[in-house]
Amino acid sequence: MESRGETGISVIGPGTLRSIHRKLMDWFRGSRRDYPWRQTHNWFHLVIAELMLRRTRSDQVAAVYERFVKKYKNARAASKDPEGVQETIRSLGLNWRNEQIQETIQYLSHRYGNRRKLSPDEDLKSTPGVGDYCNAMLRSRLFQEPEPAIDSNVARIYCRLLDVEFHPEMRRKAWLKQLARDYMDTAVQSKELNDPFEINLALLDLAALVCKPGIPKCMECPIRNHCKTGLSRNSRIS
Repeated sequence: MESRGETGISVIGPGTLRSIHRKLMDWFRGSRRDYPWRQTHNWFHLVIAELMLRRTRSDQVAAVYERFVKKYKNARAASKDPEGVQETIRSLGLNWRNEQIQETIQYLSHRYGNRRKLSPDEDLKSTPGVGDYCNAMLRSRLFQEPEPAIDSNVARIYCRLLDVEFHPEMRRKAWLKQLARDYMDTAVQSKELNDPFEINLALLDLAALVCKPGIPKCMECPIRNHCKTGLSRNSRIS
């Protein structure tokens, strides 16, 4: 490992990144979580799924999402039935998020109507509620663009790999964004599964199932031999 620029934080070389990707995707093939929004290419449904998932567990969202997509195939249909939308998503709680979903639906309906497809030159980041993370997930799915989706859970993985103290705002750090970019670029060029959307999902599932907040399951981690935090914890235990 080498230090990058003024941060003094060690970064991970391409050989190690390739090894991490190979081991992670081998694990992901047998451990991936399956949710309905992972099977769709409906851009509107993907946006709604990402909004529903904010601060809410995936298992809680699944049933609500399925009811929503059965009723509303596009933004225009949903915009015409705000009371029905509210009733459908009410059980998720978080009033601010439910209000945001309604605002997003109205915006998307006004801008895109009932369009089934978007073109790559259309940027959804101007959409209320769609930030860098959501936009990266959408573009990696819809257009196969190698965009790393970095939320606080994924940032936790990168911090632990380098044994850097983690806090949620680390996802905004330039060095971490660059490391995520390095990993994505290496991964999509590999012989392993190199679908950018699947790569993003693999990191999310690792964070949810193994590299958890609090006490991670280091002995179950497929990339533990490349993780400074994991190696340190294991040495203390032994």
